[in-house]
Amino acid sequence: MGLSDRLKDLKTKAVDATVERSEQIHEAVEKVASTADERTGGKYRERIQNASAKAGSLVDGLKSSDDQEAGAPGEESASVDTQAD
Repeated sequence: MGLSDRLKDLKTKAVDATVERSEQIHEAVEKVASTADERTGGKYRERIQNASAKAGSLVDGLKSSDDQEAGAPGEESASVDTQAD
């Protein structure tokens, strides 16, 4: 197994762990955002909200890309089976 394969495996594990814990990650991001907003007295509220939204969309993006990758091999194999007939 080469370095490239190991890196792909590591990426897959990281994405899977993120997808499995996406709700916990969202909750943590919300908690951090509210704490940061409180500690700055609302001075950076807009920046904190933007960063929070970006973090949330990143997690959601990983989740949707993982769902697409999971469905992609089945779709490809179905089209291959159809062509073989």
